[in-house]
Amino acid sequence: MMSDNILNKVYSNIIRIFQHHDTIDHKPGKLHKSVAGKIKTCPITGLDISMQPKNSKFLSYTGVKWYYNNDFQTYKNMLEPVLKKSWKYKPLEDQFKEIAHIIRNKDSNPRNNIKRILDRILSDNNTLFNNLNLIDKNKLKKAGLKDF
Repeated sequence: MMSDNILNKVYSNIIRIFQHHDTIDHKPGKLHKSVAGKIKTCPITGLDISMQPKNSKFLSYTGVKWYYNNDFQTYKNMLEPVLKKSWKYKPLEDQFKEIAHIIRNKDSNPRNNIKRILDRILSDNNTLFNNLNLIDKNKLKKAGLKDF
């Protein structure tokens, strides 16, 4: 078990350094080829998420836990710092869930905040003029309001 842990750490570092075409499977010590030879990464953290289910887009609870167990330096340097101080004394499982939640929110919050503001502006029936022309088209696209 100890040798699997060391093997995973070494292999993870090799992947990061050389962008090799092998990725880490769900089971420690097992290797497989990634789809089209590319390593699947989280768009927010840039970390390898090939140890997670194939449909994962962001680093999830499973990935955070994997980094804690297999690449503690990455966990300590990149993932743990996103937690507020109040979370540092909670159980590890809760910390992993919160880190994954924060990562997902970094993608969805800006989009949802823009959408909420635009919905409020566009649904206001008490305005004298149509405010739609005043709103940046890129903001409309980012909020998913392409129909305007």
